[in-house]
Amino acid sequence: MNKQQIEYVLTEVRKLTFENPFGHERAERESRMLQKLGSHTGATHPLKRASSNFRQLLPWICKTEAALLKRLKSHALEEQWKDHASCLAFFALYHEVANDLDLLISAPDEDNRQNRQLYSKIQQGVAARHRLIEGMTDRIWNQPDHLFACFYQLRRAFHYIHSEIIGDSTPIRRLRMQVWESVFTKDMMSYQQWMYHAVGRFPTLILGPSGSGKEIVARAIGLSRFIPYDIKAGRFEATAQTSFHPVNLSALSETLIESELFGHRKGAFTGANQDRAGLFASAGNYGTIFLDEIGDVSHSTQVKLLRLLQSGEYQAVGDNQTQHYSGKILAATHKDLHAEMQAGRFREDFFYRLCGDQVQTVALREILQDRPEELDNSVHYICRKLFGAAGAEALSPRIVSSLQSQVPVDYDWPGNFRELEQAVRNIVVRNEYQAVRHPLSQSPTQQISQAYQRSSMTMAEWMQAYAKQAYQQLGSYKQAAERLEVDQRTIKKWVDS
Repeated sequence: MNKQQIEYVLTEVRKLTFENPFGHERAERESRMLQKLGSHTGATHPLKRASSNFRQLLPWICKTEAALLKRLKSHALEEQWKDHASCLAFFALYHEVANDLDLLISAPDEDNRQNRQLYSKIQQGVAARHRLIEGMTDRIWNQPDHLFACFYQLRRAFHYIHSEIIGDSTPIRRLRMQVWESVFTKDMMSYQQWMYHAVGRFPTLILGPSGSGKEIVARAIGLSRFIPYDIKAGRFEATAQTSFHPVNLSALSETLIESELFGHRKGAFTGANQDRAGLFASAGNYGTIFLDEIGDVSHSTQVKLLRLLQSGEYQAVGDNQTQHYSGKILAATHKDLHAEMQAGRFREDFFYRLCGDQVQTVALREILQDRPEELDNSVHYICRKLFGAAGAEALSPRIVSSLQSQVPVDYDWPGNFRELEQAVRNIVVRNEYQAVRHPLSQSPTQQISQAYQRSSMTMAEWMQAYAKQAYQQLGSYKQAAERLEVDQRTIKKWVDS
């Protein structure tokens, strides 16, 4: 390779290294690089879970690194190339050990021998690239254990986002980008140098319609946290695969919520026969607690969670001793929290502690409108979870065909992915699925017509019911009056009568 080719690859790899791997800019850059360099290198890189373009491009990057190292035997590294050469070394070494990292992710139990072998391989990789990183004083190169932890986090994040948030529609691609940025921020270089601990503890609020995969998103974020590597012990300071702890708050009473999260002391309430450590005590510094249906919790629980978010402090039920939690909190709800705050059901100070990082999930309807063939991908994913890879290959085409023949083309899937999963089960068991026509999928005229046919209400009763519905949705007499364009006193009369 000549100097111009080396310089071109260095410049582009510097950008590739810190771009969102799920963004369209990354895909476009890979395509432009292949067009400029040519797609044939005489080698095929074995990297798994990579696009066709990237698999063709990676040998070029390795070839560039080898050419640069050869050139450095007789030439000093140009000053303007130093940062770029360091990025090339980082990029090349990461992909050199990517398949080994995949084995760590898939291992059911942490293997200290495997960890030590991979750590040694990374040390050797750093030593082999010492000419590329001369003069670099950042933490990445000075501490191979930190480099190992960064590589492991990058690979885990890519694995969980790529394998769990499936599909190629525009809304799904945007969602994957959001989740990646929730883990690493837009400034990945700064994240890996000094932001990883603080950002890893930022609360994340996941919003979206019911059944749209909020727990899948939460799991991908929770399992992708930075975990330091302990050289002496030969292991990471926590096990990533067991670090995610989901709690469905809507399924628990207030007492059980507090006991589950904060723990309790013996005798704190009826049935508390012994001390119990809650999730905040057992999750650890690198654990993640997912609070699903956060919009349903009482003011009392909101206050306690607010204190924990502000200071990390909490107390077990029936105890006056303060404990501390320094892990991550994820929360999710399908409710409109702005409306809940206006109605006085959700505290504003609690919301603003949660909302620093927000991820919005996508309705199945939006995905299928953008790319109808995503129904095939979603059904295959569900079948793979239910029946394994072989079962998915055998069953999913028949299930998709049955759904397409039985479900209206314009069906809006009001239950989203949760409904689709039950539809798959219905097809498997009875080879039929009766689509539920949700009121939101009908025009206002159709809704009123159907309601009229089922009702014997008078006009006054209709107005009263309509006013109450507006008040319940908007949370105040003033907003309901503005929405219905009537006097606020009229709304209050109708609602209170």
